[in-house]
Amino acid sequence: MSRSSNAPQPNRLRRNVLGVMALGPLLGGCGGPSVLSQADLQPVPATGRPNALAAPALQVGDQWRFVLRSELTGLVVDRYRAEVTAVRPDGYTVAETWQIAGAVTALYDRNLNPLRSGKVVYEPAYPRFSFPLAIGKTWRGQTVARELPRRQFGVVREDLRANVHGWERVTVPAGIFTALRVDIAIDWQNPENAQSRGSSMESFWYAADVRNIVFHHRIDFENRQVTNNSVTQLESFRPGS
Repeated sequence: MSRSSNAPQPNRLRRNVLGVMALGPLLGGCGGPSVLSQADLQPVPATGRPNALAAPALQVGDQWRFVLRSELTGLVVDRYRAEVTAVRPDGYTVAETWQIAGAVTALYDRNLNPLRSGKVVYEPAYPRFSFPLAIGKTWRGQTVARELPRRQFGVVREDLRANVHGWERVTVPAGIFTALRVDIAIDWQNPENAQSRGSSMESFWYAADVRNIVFHHRIDFENRQVTNNSVTQLESFRPGS
């Protein structure tokens, strides 16, 4: 989980999965090469790799640190830490601490799909993962995000189409990983406002050895305009005891 892309913002839905909220003021860094080019993505043959990856069993104390960057400039947009604080029969409770937004509590199901993040509730869970993951697997799903109590966006409905692309090598601050890439296409709309609609394209790279996403890229469109083009990178992983 890497809360990669589903924290709702005014007039659109953004990231989620153990931790990517609003693109706020820049925190540091300077313009540079594309983050995607720095990731040095390379296809890896499936030979010798697992045929499928099962949902991981998270432990209390598992902790990940992520950095969010603009894909175009490389500038740091935000940072956050996610730590498992409870293992429930139906999922996990996670404490997320954002450099900009502060601390929130999040709930995930056993497939690492978000049920709640702070005051945002997903019904049903946002279907980013569909374990076991295997090359060529596809799935569709829908979710409705509600802000409780309602303050900004109200309600956002998302339709999602996903497929498991294949194994790739990816370089992030935490190291070099061989990860399974998943591509997702999303159409979203606010059912209370016919003019508030858009689409998103995202890819994430899941590595079983850290029980989470290590790299995530998302582009959001609203009224045919790009409203977000960002990348989330794993900085570190510390397993629970």
